[in-house]
Amino acid sequence: MYRYPEQAAGPRRPAAARPRDGRRPSGSQSLERGLDILEMIEAESGDIGVRELARRLGLSPSIVQRLVTSLAARGYIEKSRETARYRLGPRAMILGASGERGVDYAVTARRELERLAHDYRLNGFVSVLRGGRAVYLLAVQADGPVAIKVNVGSEMPLHSTAAGKVLLASLDDADARKLVGGRKLAAITPQTITDPAQLVASLARVRRQGFATVAEENIPGVLSVGAPICDRSGAVVAALSVAFPKYLAAGLTLQSAEPLVTAAALRVSRTLGGGALGTPSAMRLTANGERNGGKR
Repeated sequence: MYRYPEQAAGPRRPAAARPRDGRRPSGSQSLERGLDILEMIEAESGDIGVRELARRLGLSPSIVQRLVTSLAARGYIEKSRETARYRLGPRAMILGASGERGVDYAVTARRELERLAHDYRLNGFVSVLRGGRAVYLLAVQADGPVAIKVNVGSEMPLHSTAAGKVLLASLDDADARKLVGGRKLAAITPQTITDPAQLVASLARVRRQGFATVAEENIPGVLSVGAPICDRSGAVVAALSVAFPKYLAAGLTLQSAEPLVTAAALRVSRTLGGGALGTPSAMRLTANGERNGGKR
């Protein structure tokens, strides 16, 4: 079962420092150095800079800079605009979430989002938990009256989005409380749930029905539906969600959008060996919560 970084079992060991001359007994030097960097960034609880990576690996900063530039260009790591330090990128998270079927997972998820955007003018997203936050892995913008633009790798609120609520519902209540904290949550719109206790209590319904809906809690005039993407063990590895204006010309509502989203999430789950035919998403969410020790 895939574990998000904050759930990983056991202590992490940093990648071993290499001799400054970089000599190795065998294999590709650049490849091994790149993997060392990925492992070190993955083991870091926060962002890490080029000079610190170079110090730990025993390499020159110029060599490390060339490697991180290549990794960032392919989406395996990304540079924080605020700190200019590096963290795992969306492509690494996709592969981590789906293991050996990462390519199929990413391709199928994007295809589903593109179909929803083309056929129903729905802005679509795939998101995961990372470091206690929801992060966008994929985003497809619809050609409609309201375009919701997000940057892949950017964070999204857990408490005011449909995808965030799906990801919270995949945890037990105790872990969900830890993520949202005990203080009043940000009131992004007048409809946003700001009471942490009320938010956690609302997750029971998400688990029962197997999807989450949001009505103008994150963006005024915008509705959203999210459903879980599950692996072969039934664990929720991501959330697939759509967002659309309240008064869409096609007349789409939360009720009519829900089966479109849950069916799309189910098809993506099948690429991971999950989502058996006839298995409702509510059953998968509930089963996952029971494995996590939650009360349903």
